[in-house]
Amino acid sequence: MKNRKILAFLTFILFVGSFLLLSFKVFWHFSEKETDKIYKQGLEFYNKADYQNAYYNFKKISFLSSYFGPALYRQATCAYELEDYKTAIKKYSKFAKIYKNTAVAPEAIWKLALMELELGGKRNIVRAKANLKKLVERYPESDFAKAASYKLGVLYYDAGNKIKAKDYFIEYIEYAPLGRFALDCVNYLQNYEDSIISLDDKIHIANALYENGYYKRSLNVLADVPFEKSWLLTAKNYDKLSNTEELSSVILSGVSINYKHKTYDEKDILDIMALYIRKANLPQKQAAYNLAYETKNKQFYPLALFLYSKYVDYDSAVKNYEKIYQSYPNSIVAPDALWFVFWHNYKNENYKEALKLSKAFTNVYNDYNIQPKIMFWTAKIHLKMKHKKIARSILQNIAYNFPNSYYAFRANAILKGVKTPFKTDKKLLISDKFSLNDFSFELAGKEYRLLNKFITLNDYDVIRNFKLDDAFLNSWLAARAGRYSYSVLLARDEINKNPKGISFLNSKYKLAYPLYYKNFVNKHSQQNNVSPYLMLALIREESFFNNEAKSVTGALGLMQLMPDTARMMDGNLYDTSKLYNPEYNISLGTKYFAHLMQIFNGNEALCVLAYNSGPGSVKKWLNSRANKDFDEFVENVPYSETANYIKKVYASYWVYVNIYGK
Repeated sequence: MKNRKILAFLTFILFVGSFLLLSFKVFWHFSEKETDKIYKQGLEFYNKADYQNAYYNFKKISFLSSYFGPALYRQATCAYELEDYKTAIKKYSKFAKIYKNTAVAPEAIWKLALMELELGGKRNIVRAKANLKKLVERYPESDFAKAASYKLGVLYYDAGNKIKAKDYFIEYIEYAPLGRFALDCVNYLQNYEDSIISLDDKIHIANALYENGYYKRSLNVLADVPFEKSWLLTAKNYDKLSNTEELSSVILSGVSINYKHKTYDEKDILDIMALYIRKANLPQKQAAYNLAYETKNKQFYPLALFLYSKYVDYDSAVKNYEKIYQSYPNSIVAPDALWFVFWHNYKNENYKEALKLSKAFTNVYNDYNIQPKIMFWTAKIHLKMKHKKIARSILQNIAYNFPNSYYAFRANAILKGVKTPFKTDKKLLISDKFSLNDFSFELAGKEYRLLNKFITLNDYDVIRNFKLDDAFLNSWLAARAGRYSYSVLLARDEINKNPKGISFLNSKYKLAYPLYYKNFVNKHSQQNNVSPYLMLALIREESFFNNEAKSVTGALGLMQLMPDTARMMDGNLYDTSKLYNPEYNISLGTKYFAHLMQIFNGNEALCVLAYNSGPGSVKKWLNSRANKDFDEFVENVPYSETANYIKKVYASYWVYVNIYGK
């Protein structure tokens, strides 16, 4: 009997508990819906600069709500805009304490410091300095930490502690030579005595002056710096001043030095050497020879030899490239040099030697651009030698490890026995249900919970302040802000770090390969009987969806049309600024591609080549074509820009079809 009463009592408690829990869930659901409405209404007031009403809306949100963090932040921003610094300081302090491990905290602390400085008084100055130091020490990678360095520099300078002030000024211009306070820092620093400013400090000062366009002032600072440390920046200044005589002299002297330590990045040296070849008042072959002569048996010789090899006869170039990868295997040009010799052996049917080089490359180098290329042609050698299993294994390896590359596109076609791999489906329209609003960030932690809450509320002003070290998040934010090119490039570069680690089904790929202007592309592709996905790939590679793009040669808009080409497609075009209009540009670009299709009898790959280099060049290359292997024809295109162009376009086409077209 007693046990029966206990059981009945427990059943009753369980029933009541379940009822209360259900009631709480229903209440919470409706409460959160109401809170959502209140927050968004507050955001509407805020966007209209009605900060008073916005503040009261945000203040209604309970600390028990999941909206509390965003609401607290917005209360602080409203009070800040109303210059109610006492309230703003209270709210920002609370937010920074609760969310101290999020990327929004630095902005809150920065505004706290600004308000304390504005209020003045010894006590507030001490607090401001403490908050600025907190930014520098706790959030050293944030933009606000760098701005804090400048403010601390001014505070210490005004207090007479110039040594400490100098360190903060240098820290700022080292990180942000183009920052809004950079010239202010430089002006402070140029008041210092030489005994206080180190040589490295002077280089940072000179670099900030260079970045801000003060080339003569930069040269004046560099005059006190040893040549070994200053020559590269000195050359850049002379280039901006169009002083080719001094530019040439400085570069030749700079590259001929044997540095005790690896002071310079090889990529920078290669760029400055190429600048010398372009700008020296000499024939380019002579300029390249000068570089090779001056660097003989010195640190930068392989770079100079690599550049010079472009201007010598073919056999001499092969010998030079052999020397580079054999004697200087760690140079940044060694992978390209080895590829050139590999390709030389392939074309001469010296397959045994080519396979040795292929093995050497894969054992030593991990170059994303060259590795799949050598692997692909290694597979082609094995196909010629009837080693089908080996060839198939290599092609599968390419498809897996380099899935978004041109060579993955070609490898898959060979694996599947596609007879016309460059022929696209013109009837396959671009179709997509994906929206930028659907993009989600799966990382855990308070920071991402807070971020996703702001995303849910469409509060993008705050989201931009997160400034997380997450390329895909920043790509998504750039896309939301209409910065399409920047968004695509960020996502593309991040995917290329580990392409096999991200599936085509992952929405991150949709940031790198978006469908902007898809309705225009579908419409005008259909009208001109060309492939929508191929046109989309072409737009991506031509302009990265920047409708205001203008090339150095004068090509305009999304499809980078030259004005004369555009006029050929539309005889009524007088104002070329019309080419910045997305639909108009796409209409003429697709029409021009259709025109090329008539010239080349529907061969889309030749049209892609001609779109970049002109139909005349393509006809000339076709006339000199040695065999029927189109892969070899593409690899032998004499203009490296055009050869790379067709590969980039078909790589994009391949990825687009895999993401959206299946």
